[in-house]
Amino acid sequence: MPLSCNTPISSSQKALLTSEAFWSFSLSHYNKQGVQQAALELQDKHHGNVNLALLLIWLDSLDIHFSASHFSCLEVAFRQSDELLQTYRKLRKKIKNAQDPTLYQDALRFELQIEKQQQNDLINALLRIPLQVKTTEKSPSLLSDYCSRLNASSLLLSLELTSRPSN
Repeated sequence: MPLSCNTPISSSQKALLTSEAFWSFSLSHYNKQGVQQAALELQDKHHGNVNLALLLIWLDSLDIHFSASHFSCLEVAFRQSDELLQTYRKLRKKIKNAQDPTLYQDALRFELQIEKQQQNDLINALLRIPLQVKTTEKSPSLLSDYCSRLNASSLLLSLELTSRPSN
């Protein structure tokens, strides 16, 4: 009889879900070949949130799951900073064409700070929802569920790559 996905994560597992650990994972995963391009396509063509996608990839790699009904809690968490990010991103792209590379680098650094804050907001929201250990391979990944919602399933493999930690 297959086990179900209803075993709550332990307090020690929950303690590992920090903003710093998520940021570190995100920087590493985003720099893998093909991930950045797929993430930008998810963002620009499917109106997805890259930080949410990275969070879901991270959770999938840790075999941590939550009910699909809790996606809305995470979406609310990034909504405010997402508007700021989108506005700032457009401004930064305009600055890129300016003759001042220092101004562009400053804008990029500030945008990364907003990204980091958005990740912190996502972690805070995540820690308020019931999290379970994924105990069966039959349930779809969190990222797969998110990509399906956005009609972006074609990006799934490029976004995931090998996100599982090595043993």
